[in-house]
Amino acid sequence: MHGHNFELRRRTYQSLRAVSVAAAIACMLAGERVARADDAVGISLHFTPGAHYQRTEKLIHFITYDISKTLKGLAGGRADDVTILEDRTRTLSMLDSSGKIQVTEENTRRFGGANPKDKSVKQRSDKYEGTIWPNGVTRPASTALGDVGDGALDQLPDKPLAVGQTWTFDRPVKVDRELGQGRMTYTDKLTRIEERGGHRIAIIDVTGTGRVDAAKDLQAKGFHTAPIALKGTAEFDTTTGLPGTQHYTADVEWVTRVMFAKIGVKFHDTYDATPWTVKVKNT
Repeated sequence: MHGHNFELRRRTYQSLRAVSVAAAIACMLAGERVARADDAVGISLHFTPGAHYQRTEKLIHFITYDISKTLKGLAGGRADDVTILEDRTRTLSMLDSSGKIQVTEENTRRFGGANPKDKSVKQRSDKYEGTIWPNGVTRPASTALGDVGDGALDQLPDKPLAVGQTWTFDRPVKVDRELGQGRMTYTDKLTRIEERGGHRIAIIDVTGTGRVDAAKDLQAKGFHTAPIALKGTAEFDTTTGLPGTQHYTADVEWVTRVMFAKIGVKFHDTYDATPWTVKVKNT
């Protein structure tokens, strides 16, 4: 009986040892698999020298007022909801192989909503000339991004990333051009890789947090610096090296009190961008 128990213990020990060794090998192989370069994906820009690229962006700026009915009545139409529709067309020209670029923007703004207070359309053009690096950083840098959505892919990681990894950067930002200004920290996370028509598409979750001051006329009325938050999703074609579809929303509320009554100015931003595509010259 004693010999039988000893043999049983010996076989049990051998089985456990085999399982342990197998588990250790599996862990080691898993570690090697994560560390392998072909498991990580490079997310960097590739604009061909001499080529021209274009994309469109649609923004909806929605401003509402958190105010009592009595105060809203006293304010008249000045406290009504405001919708501003902004359409942009950006053209990027890669001038040479050193990274020199020229970016032009055609911008159209108008009031939207069921009862727009003004039917006029405002148009303007902007031009940027500088140098861009594969990680998206430009020199000279912008003094402030025109919209918080502009910053979501404004800087790309400097090394290949595996699914689940993140990168972080911050940018000075504006809120609806003149409504507010501050700084936002962006955190981009590679959530998955999709195969589409022979292209590898990185799907990126984007979050942003920061604090923004209201415009000076609102500050004069007691509106304080407020937190702003952004969230959304971006795509990046790692095969072509071009940003893809983007969608974000952002929210901020500035608050003051008049005779113990709260007055809030709420801003909701929706940002949608199409992929960068090669612009075909008109013949």
